[in-house]
Amino acid sequence: MHKLQRKLQTDHLHLLRLLKCLSHEIDCYDYDSQRSADLAVILSALDYMTVYSDKWHHPTEDIIFDRLIKKAVKESDLIKELRNEHQTITQETHKIHELFRNVAEDCVVSANELLTAARHFIGLQKQHIEKESEHIYPLMDTALSDEDWNAIEKEITLQNDPLFDETSKKEYDHLYRFIVDLEKSKQE
Repeated sequence: MHKLQRKLQTDHLHLLRLLKCLSHEIDCYDYDSQRSADLAVILSALDYMTVYSDKWHHPTEDIIFDRLIKKAVKESDLIKELRNEHQTITQETHKIHELFRNVAEDCVVSANELLTAARHFIGLQKQHIEKESEHIYPLMDTALSDEDWNAIEKEITLQNDPLFDETSKKEYDHLYRFIVDLEKSKQE
């Protein structure tokens, strides 16, 4: 497995962790919740998805997907669908981020609207990751040569993950600690 593919797969694992955390906080908007959501965690998670997933992870995948489509792999239609989903996910990320910014600014947003939009967003993200992981990532191993990977590497600039990389956690330190603490509490 190429190092870039490994990094993208690691991103998926990290994003699934983040989505669990986000889901945990979103559930606080349910009418029978016994606690209040940590809005700073929600906003930070959505900001991270905008800064990292939408601006680095998905564009990197798009470059790889273009290469796979040029090879006329049988999964080309699915790859095109996943590329379109990247745009949809970016739009949905901005939409949900805006809803929660409105909450932070004390604008009236119904809990039902927040729950519905957030759960849709989380489901869309999970489904997307599952399709990529199940159908396209294994294809990368068989369809892309070292020459292909070298060409792909020339088209991108590697970026550290601002949430999960040890050297770059400063901006998202509160969010990272929240994720780790939540995972620990679920294990106990």
